[in-house]
Order: sequence, then structure tokens, then C-alpha cells
Amino acid sequence: MLVLLRKLLLAGLGTLDLTEEKARAIFNDLVARGELSEKDARELITTWTKRAGEQQAKLQERIEQGVRTALDAAGLARRAELDALAARVTELEKQTAPPAASE
Repeated sequence: MLVLLRKLLLAGLGTLDLTEEKARAIFNDLVARGELSEKDARELITTWTKRAGEQQAKLQERIEQGVRTALDAAGLARRAELDALAARVTELEKQTAPPAASE
């Protein structure tokens, strides 16, 4: 399930990158045809890139929240919880181990 969600996220981010390239190409074409000044094109690209980055961050947070919700609903333990349990077991093993015999 996590692999599928990760693939979906990467596909979305790839689409965003591709769209940015196309937007830059369109703005550059408009500049070349004289329909848009270079300054205006730079401002539009900067604005678009900033908004796209914000949308990317929101999308990533939504996906991460969805994964957390799905894991919680499935009753799966988080890595931190497993690590804490492993450390606790190690400590208990040390406390209950018989003393080493001296030779």
C-alpha cells in the first residue's frame, strides 16, 4: 500500500515538473513573439513556480496524512514504536540474563 501511495506521489510531482517546463516554454514563446516582455515572463514564472511549490507541499502533506490515517486504521505500528519496543526488550534481556560465569 505504501509503495502504491509513494508511486502516486512521485507521479504527481513528476507531472508538476513537466507542467513547469511547459509553462516556461509557453512564456518563452510569448516573449519571442513579442506578446510578453521578458520582465513580465520572469514575474509570471516566479509566481507560478511559487504557487506550484505551495500546491506540491499541500499535496504531499495530504498524502502523508492519508497514509498515517490508513496505518492507524489498520492498527499497524509506527517505526518509532517498534524501535522503542526493541530497545525495551534489549534492556529487559540485559536485566534478566544470568551473570556471566568467571573462568
